[in-house]
Amino acid sequence: MFIMSPITVVIPVYNRAHTLPRTLRSIESQNIAPAAVVLVDNNSTDGSLPLMQEWAASHDNVIVVSERRPGASAARNRGLSEVMTDWTMFFDSDDEMLPTHIEDFTRAIAENPGVDIMGRDYMTEREGKLRRQYYSASNPVFSHIFRSSLSTLRYAARTELFRRCGGWNMEVGGWDDYELGMRLLMENPVMGSVGGDPSAIAHFESESLTGESFTARGGEWEKVLATMRRVAHEHGRHDVDRWLDARSMVLAAEYAIEARKLDCEKMRGQAEAYSRALYEEVMARTDCPRRMNLIFRYRTVFPRLAWVLARAIL
Repeated sequence: MFIMSPITVVIPVYNRAHTLPRTLRSIESQNIAPAAVVLVDNNSTDGSLPLMQEWAASHDNVIVVSERRPGASAARNRGLSEVMTDWTMFFDSDDEMLPTHIEDFTRAIAENPGVDIMGRDYMTEREGKLRRQYYSASNPVFSHIFRSSLSTLRYAARTELFRRCGGWNMEVGGWDDYELGMRLLMENPVMGSVGGDPSAIAHFESESLTGESFTARGGEWEKVLATMRRVAHEHGRHDVDRWLDARSMVLAAEYAIEARKLDCEKMRGQAEAYSRALYEEVMARTDCPRRMNLIFRYRTVFPRLAWVLARAIL
């Protein structure tokens, strides 16, 4: 039986002519096509725009728009303004949908009409190695704080919900999907899970590896966590303070780990300073300093599962 998808896919694009064809081919190969695709050019200079225009010309459900304000958040908000369907799925221009992606989300939404957010695990690919990233509909605020359950590739949500919470925050320089996820969850949405195997892959290229350094953009991550705390307090959710403090301790540990690995003396000093400042800030305000110290010490030694420790002791 043919099923019409209620989903519009919004894709911001900035200088992705080398990866965009893979993303567009993956959308073209879907078992069930999305209701619409909105491609948002964000001042590309590498041929991405002509590529998008050519692809849109051969597809009735695709439009191309431009956003002059720089940044993925501005581009995504521009795309969101064009959505006319009940559901929106944001996707990135260097990632890939497997053929069942839209079909699986469409069926799950149809079978769960009361759901506001529908999510699923996805895969990350780095140097040919795949790793599963998990989505959880249970205890969603904790899961998001520690496991980024609402990172971009994991879910689709009702368009009205995105708009009600204010869309993407253009003042956030990084972790914009992390910050958005908190605002979405503060609206108390009904959460659903597609289940089954992942149907999307996030590809990481070697050219982007320098962007993974926390120290290179030190201070920005702390601002995002502070914004999330303020949003939670505005909704009366002071109960998440310990979780956000614990997540801050994980970040402080990340800085400390980078300090040990950096060859540049100046950068090493910066990493140590960021780690020390954040650690001291959390210890000065928390009501459970021993547990926060334990999370920090654990993360400096073990690369994974800090969220398990946090869940056990908090």
